[in-house]
Amino acid sequence: MFTEYKFDSKKIGGLVAQKQAALKANKGLSDLLGFGLGVVSRRLAKDPGRYLDYGPYWWALKDVLTRAGYDYGEEGDPVLVQAYRGTSDMQTMVMADQFRTEFLEENQVGTCKFRLDAEGGEYILFDADMVQRLATAA
Repeated sequence: MFTEYKFDSKKIGGLVAQKQAALKANKGLSDLLGFGLGVVSRRLAKDPGRYLDYGPYWWALKDVLTRAGYDYGEEGDPVLVQAYRGTSDMQTMVMADQFRTEFLEENQVGTCKFRLDAEGGEYILFDADMVQRLATAA
């Protein structure tokens, strides 16, 4: 169950280290998690519908955002949080961002259907909290 869109832990560890080094070199900052969550929050403030960019990682990312003090509502999917999170909040954020980058290279913005298992049907990502924000922003 949930075999698709998974990242190799070594690849993610390397990405975390690379992003930490780049943040320090370019901005003089060392809090990658705080900085990254701020970037995500600003993206979502501009267009709440872009939560879809994070695909199956959305629920785990939303959980990290919520625990960091951001308010994106209470709806969640505990099963997908467990399936699509890293070993740390920083890894979860980096995995969600990497998914976003790779997925948007080949798919349209606003895609909400994802095949999470090679043999299963499609999963439709729908977060009523974010849809409400989108309706309010319009």
